[in-house]
Amino acid sequence: MEPQAGQESSPAPRINLGPGETKRILGSLLLAVFTVMLGVGIIAPLLPGYAQSLGANGIVLGLIFSIFSLFRTFFTPVTGILSDRWGRKHFMSAGMLAYFILSLAYVQTQSTPMLLIVRALHGLAAAFIVPVANAYVGDLAPPEKEGTYMGLFLASFLAGFALGPALGGILYDKLGMAACFLTLGLLALLALVLILAFVPNLRTGQDEGGKQRQGGTSMEVLKSHVIITLLIFAFVSNIGRGSIVSFVPLLAQEKFGMSATLLGAVLTTNLSLAAVLLLPFGILADRTDRKRILLVGTILSGLMFAALPSASGLWGLLTVNILLGIGTALAFPAAQAIAVTLARGKGMGTVLAALQTATGAGFATGPLVSGMIYESYGIDLVFHACSGFLLIASIYGLFFLHLPPRPT
Repeated sequence: MEPQAGQESSPAPRINLGPGETKRILGSLLLAVFTVMLGVGIIAPLLPGYAQSLGANGIVLGLIFSIFSLFRTFFTPVTGILSDRWGRKHFMSAGMLAYFILSLAYVQTQSTPMLLIVRALHGLAAAFIVPVANAYVGDLAPPEKEGTYMGLFLASFLAGFALGPALGGILYDKLGMAACFLTLGLLALLALVLILAFVPNLRTGQDEGGKQRQGGTSMEVLKSHVIITLLIFAFVSNIGRGSIVSFVPLLAQEKFGMSATLLGAVLTTNLSLAAVLLLPFGILADRTDRKRILLVGTILSGLMFAALPSASGLWGLLTVNILLGIGTALAFPAAQAIAVTLARGKGMGTVLAALQTATGAGFATGPLVSGMIYESYGIDLVFHACSGFLLIASIYGLFFLHLPPRPT
């Protein structure tokens, strides 16, 4: 039963570790996530050219990325639920080992069908790592520090992915594509060593001695009205956000004739700024009203999407992207902190996996909707529609997202 307004929710069990042990585990998890995402960032921008060298056409180029997302999104709820029952370490370890094996498979791939198979398996392996690590960080987060811990997690995730393309470009120019794939595997092995050496396999309902405590996991948590509302909010708002990578480049080329170098700088600024701000905004979410922070970030993003078609040249586009990065950095830690608080002692992996699935589904749906709008009405209406989804989500959250009171 959900707590009623004016009532405190009963204390939920959490992993009992000393401050030093918690910091060691948290640091190992964050470094492992950063390392894995660095490897993913190395190969991601190089995959289209690699696929073309294997004879891929435009449809296959799209499938290379969509099949990865499809398998990751489909299996994320499964790994989240099972990691609540069986512990998180084994899932993360299996995923990282799979990354290493798949890096060798990438090197041996000689056709587009085989590349699609490898990408599907890569998406499956991804569902074993980031969602499960996310839940483990949620397990470690003390009450009223959920935003800080989620900010740290999201920053490590985004920083690795943002730095990867630069390293991948250097490796590709010096050593070729095989070296990029092998680096993905070696980084996954490094992350695996960190997990095996420093991260215990604690379950949500266990203490550090392995004794079972009350408050284990349950699918019942997903029937909570407030969690369902949060998932709908995440899905709708990220339909709006999902087109930034695919349609901002098109806008820059059509309206401003911007070079690939300048466009890359604009998008990198957005990602880098968001990565830097995730931690301070996560701390802010712990100190203020999380719902308010979530809505302010979403509304700011919506307004900036509406402003994109009217941006004036490079500096206008850069300014709008900076504000978009700020909006994203405000919203994401607040949403995760809300989810962690709601999930504590009831199924951290289940709830955070559901949130990631809703977010991923929104990001996957956005480009499809935008593509249909673009074909019929042009580029300007794409961004006005994206703005509309974000503002609709904000209105929905304002009236329907009712959070239980936090301790004072």
